[in-house]
Amino acid sequence: MYKLLRSPGLGIKLNIYVLFVLSIFLVSIIFLLNRNTKNLTEQVGSERVNEEVNILENRLAEIEDKLLVDINFLSTNVHFYQAVGRRNSEDVAAIINPANESLKLDDITVVDGDGIRLIDTAIDQSDFTEEDKLLATGLIGQKSIALLIEDNEGQTQISIAAVAPILSQTGNRLGAILMRRRVNDQFLDNLTFGRATVHLGMVYNDQIIARTILAPSDQPASDDMLANSIAVNSTSLSKAQIGQAVILDNLMAGIDGVPHAVAYVPLRAGSQTSPVVMVILVELEEIHAFQNRTLNTTVFIFTGLTLLALSIIYLAIHYITIRPLNALRSTAHTMTSGQYDQRVPVNSQDEVGQLAVAFNEMANAIEQREISLKEARERAEQADRVKSLFLASVSHELRTPLNAIINLTKFVGLGMYGAINDDQKDTLQKVEISGKHLLSLINDVLDISKIEAGSLELFIEEGLDLENIIQPAIETARGLLLEKNVTIHCTIEPGLPHLTGDEQRIRQIVLNLLSNACKFTEQGEIKVRASCHNDTILITVKDTGPGIDPSDHETIFEVFRQARSGVRKAEGTGLGLPISRRLAEAHEGRLWVESALGQGATFYVALPVQSTLEPTL
Repeated sequence: MYKLLRSPGLGIKLNIYVLFVLSIFLVSIIFLLNRNTKNLTEQVGSERVNEEVNILENRLAEIEDKLLVDINFLSTNVHFYQAVGRRNSEDVAAIINPANESLKLDDITVVDGDGIRLIDTAIDQSDFTEEDKLLATGLIGQKSIALLIEDNEGQTQISIAAVAPILSQTGNRLGAILMRRRVNDQFLDNLTFGRATVHLGMVYNDQIIARTILAPSDQPASDDMLANSIAVNSTSLSKAQIGQAVILDNLMAGIDGVPHAVAYVPLRAGSQTSPVVMVILVELEEIHAFQNRTLNTTVFIFTGLTLLALSIIYLAIHYITIRPLNALRSTAHTMTSGQYDQRVPVNSQDEVGQLAVAFNEMANAIEQREISLKEARERAEQADRVKSLFLASVSHELRTPLNAIINLTKFVGLGMYGAINDDQKDTLQKVEISGKHLLSLINDVLDISKIEAGSLELFIEEGLDLENIIQPAIETARGLLLEKNVTIHCTIEPGLPHLTGDEQRIRQIVLNLLSNACKFTEQGEIKVRASCHNDTILITVKDTGPGIDPSDHETIFEVFRQARSGVRKAEGTGLGLPISRRLAEAHEGRLWVESALGQGATFYVALPVQSTLEPTL
């Protein structure tokens, strides 16, 4: 064996040793993982999901009991049943509305003896068929708990409802009262006590009607996914729909391989059985952690065996490999510090010696390349400074004659130097418009040149009223929509704190965003909103335009770069958004976009309320 390993090259020798050791380690890892985790995972998962089924049933029973207590308390209140007996809606509302402030029910409905509604606190209900059927049972003297399944404008709504008759002291039925709690996302979240490891989903007609609220960092669940990429099992769902609770024996693997225990429980109200099914999904994080600990233990063993194997390999190749490689490594570290004149001694003609020769050749090339790059960098930095100064100088010098051209053209168009005909007037207006467009481009170039040259100066003021900044920008933007079926809506949160900054530059940011929205929005609306969140003023400009591909979200903030839609329109120079972002950053804020193709675009500007900018004297 020893003689056999002498003839191959160094790479073959190392591969044979490593493959032999890794084969042993791989068998050990598979054996340990299969033995330690499989049975324990299934056992713990079954116990956990059974506990959650019991918790769910107990919580639902508590909610039903509380509904019955609340409805009994109200229906036996003297002032209440007297108001119902008088059929006075205002008196009934004066009792029900304050009571619901503390009860926090989704709906309280009261009808008189003829079934006519005296009050209904639900403001979004369109179909009263199922509710009327349940109220009818109360009018005949029955007190009960039921599950209401209703269609409200195409949306299925499911509620746990209690109904009771309203009786006078003499036992006369004056009407009926119904209380309900809707089974929605928030309701399910309350059932789990907000625990992130337990997810509930309510399924009706093979559709997920409600689910527990996912954490902001989670991926949004699709219509057929409960949570963590785990879908509804149709076979188990069918069994639960006929009143049979189903607890899956096999665990489901979710995101990152975390095992989940799943149960399907029919939703009942009182003694009623319904086709509504509650799906319980329990993340077995402790099992996952146990698996990780097992893996860590295995890795520890793997590391020990690896060290043993490396020791054997080290002893075998120390004299022919390690020492030359150590010398090469030491030289490489020395070159990393900038001493590119170092070279490795060549003491053999084998693979290590050939590596040393190649390394020395590479070191020669790096030394020459470093010298060339240093010279090129210095030339580039000098060219960039010259370019910025040139653009700033040229832009500044062009503005004065261009302003004169625009003004003189306007004077001639107004007839101040003699009468002109309509064609001449139209031509002069086009010249004026083109001149103003050119002046705007020159101003943008001058701004970006000042920013890149580090010479941008802000006129800082305190006590800036954001409404006085936004409204003039909106009025200017409306002039860009005269020939479009687009409206601008503005919402400014009352009582916004005042800002510290450059009023003109902040207005420039808002106007740039509005101009972009007007340019790309052909129909629909543009929404401008200003609000305060956590000591930060947030300005939002949302349009119904073509949207921006996510791959272009950062491209549009680069100088002279535009998204594909901007290139197709062939408008602008691609400076408005880069300037706006840099101006926002100069105010210690930030600017970003959220958009997708075909869904419009929303730009956000965040400015701090407490700024460190010093007012300009």
